[in-house]
Amino acid sequence: MPDEKHRYLRSDFGELPVRLEHLDIYINFLEDRVEATNLLRMTAARDLDKIELDARDLEILSVEWCSEEGSQAVPLEYEYLTSQNRLVVGLPHTVQSGQNFSVRTQTACRPSDLLLEGIYKDVTPPGAPQQYMSQCQQWGFQRIMPIFDDCRAKCTMRTTLEGDAAYTHLISNGNIDRALNPDGVPVARPDVPGRQVITFHNPVPMAPYLFIACAGTWDVLKDQVTFENGRTVNLEYLVPPGQSRGAQIPMTILKKSVLWIKTTQGYEYTGDTYRTICMSRSNFGGMENVGNTTIVTDAALIGEHTMDQFLFYAHAVIVHEFEHNQCGSETTMETPFDVWLNEAYTVDVERQFMADVFDPTVVRLNQVDSIRSPLLGPLSIEDAGHAGRIVREGFNDPDELIDGVTYVKAAEVIRMLRLLIGEEKFKAGKTLYFTRYRFGNANTDQFFECFEQASGRRLGEFKNQWLYRIGYPAVRATTKWEAAKRAFHVRFEQHIQEGKPPFVVPIRLALVDEKGADIPGTDRVFELSGPEAELSFENLPATPVFASINRDYSFYGTFVDESAHVDAMALQARTDPNFYCRVNAMRMLTDIERKKLLRGETTEVSPLWLGLYGEILSDASTPPALKAFFLRIDEQPMDRSYCAWFPELAAARQRLMLAVHDLYVRQLREQFEGLDTYAPWSTRALLQGIEERQLKSVLLDLIAVKDSPEIHQIVLDHFRRATIANDKVSALVALNRSSAPERLDILEETYAQWHSTITGYANYLRVIAGGNRPDVFEQIEKERARPTFQITQPTWCRALFLTMAGNNEMIWNERGVNWIADLVIELAPMNYTNAARMLNSFQHVRKMKPGLQAMVLAALERVVANVSDQTSPAVHRQARAYLNV
Repeated sequence: MPDEKHRYLRSDFGELPVRLEHLDIYINFLEDRVEATNLLRMTAARDLDKIELDARDLEILSVEWCSEEGSQAVPLEYEYLTSQNRLVVGLPHTVQSGQNFSVRTQTACRPSDLLLEGIYKDVTPPGAPQQYMSQCQQWGFQRIMPIFDDCRAKCTMRTTLEGDAAYTHLISNGNIDRALNPDGVPVARPDVPGRQVITFHNPVPMAPYLFIACAGTWDVLKDQVTFENGRTVNLEYLVPPGQSRGAQIPMTILKKSVLWIKTTQGYEYTGDTYRTICMSRSNFGGMENVGNTTIVTDAALIGEHTMDQFLFYAHAVIVHEFEHNQCGSETTMETPFDVWLNEAYTVDVERQFMADVFDPTVVRLNQVDSIRSPLLGPLSIEDAGHAGRIVREGFNDPDELIDGVTYVKAAEVIRMLRLLIGEEKFKAGKTLYFTRYRFGNANTDQFFECFEQASGRRLGEFKNQWLYRIGYPAVRATTKWEAAKRAFHVRFEQHIQEGKPPFVVPIRLALVDEKGADIPGTDRVFELSGPEAELSFENLPATPVFASINRDYSFYGTFVDESAHVDAMALQARTDPNFYCRVNAMRMLTDIERKKLLRGETTEVSPLWLGLYGEILSDASTPPALKAFFLRIDEQPMDRSYCAWFPELAAARQRLMLAVHDLYVRQLREQFEGLDTYAPWSTRALLQGIEERQLKSVLLDLIAVKDSPEIHQIVLDHFRRATIANDKVSALVALNRSSAPERLDILEETYAQWHSTITGYANYLRVIAGGNRPDVFEQIEKERARPTFQITQPTWCRALFLTMAGNNEMIWNERGVNWIADLVIELAPMNYTNAARMLNSFQHVRKMKPGLQAMVLAALERVVANVSDQTSPAVHRQARAYLNV
């Protein structure tokens, strides 16, 4: 039964009354509706007089008993409990446990362009019939036809799709039935002019949430990969008409991913064809649908409007969704409470791939930035105290589970597990897991049992503390050097919530000598499993000058070396062989300056920090992307106790950047002008110039922090010369944050040039929402009023609304707080995902300063009053939780 916080608890997921064996499906795409016939072949798991199928927002046309192949179907009595989304079907007699039986339903659904679940209306190419896409995770299948909409209801399927003859593709899971469709394409229905059909057979048991049924008009880019055994898999990339060129880089990434997965993970795709399908509207970046991955168009295609962050994302999402064929499709979570198994392991594989393709330190630093993200990062979520358990107590909407805790924190748990047991034992554990549960379901305990068996150690405490509680370890270290004994001691303490047991924490560290090299034999992973522990290094061959601790962010949480004074941190920032620790040392030093400004201790910035900053700026040996991480000054503090000081953090960042600008503007300009990123657009220029563009963007921020005609000209010149989207957008952001007289005219010109593509328009909207001029809210309302802006397009909503929600310079005042509340109320009934992410802005209400806190509490009261607990329970209860804690 539900509780006050959650509609769904683990106890709601009891044993299924049947074992679903096979579905015979016929789906007919019509202009105003989609009709579906579904023959469910089942085996009773207990004696049954009725079955209860999940069915949501459907028109029930008929329900029939089908006793034998070819026999007369018998109508069945049924009751459709719409308030419970249940179709209760009475059986003609008691079906005994173990008996096979079949029920056929005929239903209709009416897709919209607002609710992006089940089958929905996507953007239709000009002159084509209505484009239909589907999204079945988590409970979308029941919006198409009645089903046991449960992860454990895995079965084989045979699906026939019918649609307008003008569609280029009708797509579902499995292999095309070549007996009925010999050319692998739909065939005309001879009895119904203007209609076509195609049949797919999926012989691998599949959970309902992985089902896909779509009808649309796409161009297709085709290729194939051949494994070492000689077996070939066809690859198809379905793109909006006329946009095949944008699929060329993604197809290359896909081919690399398929073969990389085989080489590194031992998984070989079993189907004949693997498709990637562009969808214009989705609340998510991509969705695995057994053989048919859907990816939002602005991430699926790479072209002139692709920013570098989305080039990275394209690599990540393509390999991520392909790995789901193994982790998620073949081996499937048992219930939504185990969704982390599907996602965290897959993210871990994605991360390994990214580290092979790009600089692994840059990749890791980006991951740590996502962990620390102030709006959606898991540390921020946990700091608020409302959420953070990986295995949840309950939920109100399964989309709640698709968040930074599942995708980021849980992936860190997989990474820490590997560090604890070692690479070889981890590999043995995952091989056992995918072998034991292939084509079946697994839960969290079963996953860990495999790794316990492979490693020969108990993992219960590790599992319980990391998966079943909110919070993270705050680890502190003190170090001591005994010169006479040539011994170095590191004492660790982890600070945790009172009454809670300690975490099991893997800490990677090494000792570094005066030459900036690891002292041999000191690089190791230390396991901290109690409140405190000591690690000693004896008979060292060299004298350590510092300990490089928490290398590559080896554990999820926070770490402070209390023995590291300012000079030691500066030395570490200069010489640590581990680049993550070098950058982190610089960030810790920046945090010291930030906190002095926040506390009002001074308005000046330390000459020591500025001097070190200048050294790093002038160091030509540091790779550009890593230098960008060194030089970038964030709003987000390292000290989590200041994480809710939003306006003050924005002001402190501005002050630090101004100090750098005043001292180093000449060097900043020289380095900026020395980075030639203006080669004509090409895939080669896009791929090879990423690091230089990252650095150039940071340098431009530091140059443009001063608002003057001379700076305006630098920004304008950069914008006009730029050939790659990243340069264009960073220049336009700087221009929109200036008082340049040309600002509004150039923004309008840019809108005219960019708004015709999903990606270009999204880039433009991010620029508008990132402004800090007094007219920023007027500019946002102007964009909302344009006929080209559609609130039903999640990509544009994310670009405009979420960017503004993170605009700490402009949002934390009465107008901004009410703007967030109004938008949450507006979005809640139509798009939970964007509404909930907007509402995250208020998650730290209890840590805010009194004046701001009062405004946010009033806004939350208004959200609770105006967002229905019946129609939007997840958003309503999220707001209520923020008020009540």
